Amino acid sequence: MRSAQSTLAVEVERDGEMVWVRLTGDLDVTSSPLLQTVVDQALAGRRHACKLLALDMSGVAFADASGLTPILMARGMLARHGGRVELWHCRRGVLRLLRILDLDELCTHEPA
Repeated sequence: MRSAQSTLAVEVERDGEMVWVRLTGDLDVTSSPLLQTVVDQALAGRRHACKLLALDMSGVAFADASGLTPILMARGMLARHGGRVELWHCRRGVLRLLRILDLDELCTHEPA
């Protein structure tokens, strides 16, 4: 899935209670609506079934705070139902942003 206004490409797979999202491109104000739609669809009607939203960030070249908003909203929704969000393989620039925002605990797997 790709939006005409953004440079973000998204692939989604569901495996039981885990939703796996692969992101490629920039995660910013132009791609935030696309990611929000993907997150909403992944969690809609199945909020209780999804216990882990795992995002492969190895293809994210750039991220800003507005691009992280859908991820943080998903974290709040899942936390209320005993689930969690994990960011996998964050690049150095994304890790830096997460540290600045005191969110580096989201990146639970080795950097890319």
